[in-house]
Amino acid sequence: MWFVWVFLAPLCPVCQDYTFYLNQLDEVWESEHFGEVELTGWFPNPDVDRAAIDTFRERYSVEWELAPDTVGWADVLDARWTPEVFVLDSLGNVRYRGRINDLYFALGKHRNAPRVNDLELALAALMAGQAPAAERTDVIGCPIESKRLFNEFMGKTIFPDLVRAN
Repeated sequence: MWFVWVFLAPLCPVCQDYTFYLNQLDEVWESEHFGEVELTGWFPNPDVDRAAIDTFRERYSVEWELAPDTVGWADVLDARWTPEVFVLDSLGNVRYRGRINDLYFALGKHRNAPRVNDLELALAALMAGQAPAAERTDVIGCPIESKRLFNEFMGKTIFPDLVRAN
């Protein structure tokens, strides 16, 4: 089982744009790799409530899991940007960290279409038993200005072997 976690902010225009790509990837993973990939969008800012998450889900037609980061995963993984993606294996080891693709090349500047689909390539390599060509890529997005601190009890019940990535 592979866990694809993306940190999001409802008002971040980069997150809003990338939701289209994440929706497409989720559809492919559901049809071609059913039960092997779980996509979750975490909202690390404690000020983002369920109503804001539900509005984001509806506005961007999200069918994959969206949730407030009540455990503090952004803190554990040292996530700094939205949308920043992490691919974790079944033991909670980070196997890829970075951007979804290279659509954005600077804040507020993007191409008409991405040239490199980093997340898709990384996950395909991992599912084939190989290391991704790039295990980490730079993220263009909105800074995570406020996040919940790691709730050690909750974290250990979900991924008991996960250790701080910083």
